[in-house]
Amino acid sequence: MNQFTFSKVLDLFSFVALMLMLSTGVFLKITLPPRSGGDQVWGLSRHEWGDIHFYLSVVFLLFMSAHLLVHAKFIKSVIIGKAPTEKYYRIVAGIIGVIALIALVFSPVISPVTDVQRGQQHFHNR
Repeated sequence: MNQFTFSKVLDLFSFVALMLMLSTGVFLKITLPPRSGGDQVWGLSRHEWGDIHFYLSVVFLLFMSAHLLVHAKFIKSVIIGKAPTEKYYRIVAGIIGVIALIALVFSPVISPVTDVQRGQQHFHNR
């Protein structure tokens, strides 16, 4: 298997892992929310589905690490400033993606928390 084929197969598996991780996350949020009691789906409780979600996240992280290793040569050329000019759109897309990812990661930290019982909003540091 050449590097191009390996990269495409790795991207496909990464996408599948991401979609499964996304679906179990939405499933946990909507179908089996916290304090859903002893509810089960397919014989699995909320905590067991949470374990599946966690392991899918680990698999996705491994696939993304492998993806970065496969493209290490390109990443190195970008860092040292010797990337081909036709690849600049990838660099710009990557920078925009990293900025969006950082914003997404920190959005729960800066979002207000609503106390449902009292109807009050406060921030995490109070």
